[in-house]
Amino acid sequence: MRTKRLSAILQNEMDDIFDPWVTGVETDSRKVSSGNVFICIRGYTVDGHKFAEDAVANGASAVISEYPLDLDVPNVVVADTKQTAGAVASVFYDYPSHRMRIYGVTGTNGKTTTATLTYDLLRLSGRHAGIVSTIGARFHNQTVETANTTPEAVVLHRILAEMVDAGVTDCVLEVSSHALMEGRVAGIHFHAAAFTNLTHDHLDYHRSMDEYARAKARLFEQVEVTNGEAIVLNAEDPASHVMAEFAPTRQAIMYSTKEEIEADIQVIWREETVLVNMKEFKLEVPVRFMGAFNAANLAAAIGLVSTSDMALRTIVSNVPGLTLPKGRLERLATEDAEIYIDYAHTPDGLEKCLSTLQQDDRALVVVLSAAGDRDPTKRQDMGRIASRYSNEVIVTVHDVRMEDPKQIIRDLVKGIQPDVKYVTFEAREDALRHAAKQALAGKRVVVVGKGHDHIERIGRQSIPFNESNILLEELKKRKGQEPAV
Repeated sequence: MRTKRLSAILQNEMDDIFDPWVTGVETDSRKVSSGNVFICIRGYTVDGHKFAEDAVANGASAVISEYPLDLDVPNVVVADTKQTAGAVASVFYDYPSHRMRIYGVTGTNGKTTTATLTYDLLRLSGRHAGIVSTIGARFHNQTVETANTTPEAVVLHRILAEMVDAGVTDCVLEVSSHALMEGRVAGIHFHAAAFTNLTHDHLDYHRSMDEYARAKARLFEQVEVTNGEAIVLNAEDPASHVMAEFAPTRQAIMYSTKEEIEADIQVIWREETVLVNMKEFKLEVPVRFMGAFNAANLAAAIGLVSTSDMALRTIVSNVPGLTLPKGRLERLATEDAEIYIDYAHTPDGLEKCLSTLQQDDRALVVVLSAAGDRDPTKRQDMGRIASRYSNEVIVTVHDVRMEDPKQIIRDLVKGIQPDVKYVTFEAREDALRHAAKQALAGKRVVVVGKGHDHIERIGRQSIPFNESNILLEELKKRKGQEPAV
């Protein structure tokens, strides 16, 4: 069992009487056990300070808070418990991010794909690699479910410590703007970081696109202050200059998907192959994914892996073995119909997805949705984009939370062009069943919004919801036979 004195993890001198042994670090009072230090975190709906007494009752040996509390154990007061949590956890777990290379990935769209491609390039090249992303934490054939794209700091450092103990040498972290603002990666030493793009999203959280950009830039500032190796930037996105400003002394590796845009790494998509053009060589290799936007994700991944000591030809030689993560332009496992599932939930992500699928004269149907209690300002744009690329729009909702589904649908419908057919369904399952019917009629269908996520958030409940299973069941029902799986 790991144990340290409170003074050691706080790196402060303390009297022995106020310096207990610490057996663990927790921010959830329900998980506190004997000897743990409890850190009071203010969340969206819950303030950890209100549960400090419960933590002590469960055996906490000390409490860290933002104001003094009347407790029977040492109470350390700090200015920001979110930032302190990362620093404390890093020390308690023996600085795991210092003992392996950590690659961060941020941006509006493509974070999960870029992180996964980076992880797979490392893994296919023989590295002992790990990943922490929207789809969970993975290393050595183990998968650990995580609550957020980037887990809160204590959980993240604990996972990284487990990885180090298991021999992981390289780990990829998907880093959201929320995580950066809330200190979830505090205490992390980044070897390198990549920026995918900046487009309209999360303006319910960030007050403007400029503020959103500066939030993303915190990752590159962290690369700078922890003396990381390099930053990897999108030469086609104007926001890259903001990221570069926050890491002025780090090597900047630029990438693009267009031959006319000068960059250190160019990856040009040619449907069944990509042309990888670097200063050292030019090589065309087959790929198993669709879309020029995924060529950008691949370029960012190559850029990240190139900051290690791996030979560039070794990196590129593993590109043919790459596949996209689940829920990213993922074709449903059936021969009965052509249905894709994609995580697109922003205007830019939706446009990239639909423009890729609009390949020929075949009718394209999109199941369009938006989440409740999340940035409503992007909904009309998404309706407009959906109607530009598709022949029919099936308008519905996902994760309505506390919002009226009728309002979400009204916002989406506002953007649909008058000459485009659309239908609406307040229940997502009904929309999926209608989509299956359209697919059996020979139309190409794409369901956007949730991707890999198998939970529906309705009110304050989280309900299991597997889109793939619903679609396959409906196809089976309408075909009168078992779906191919």
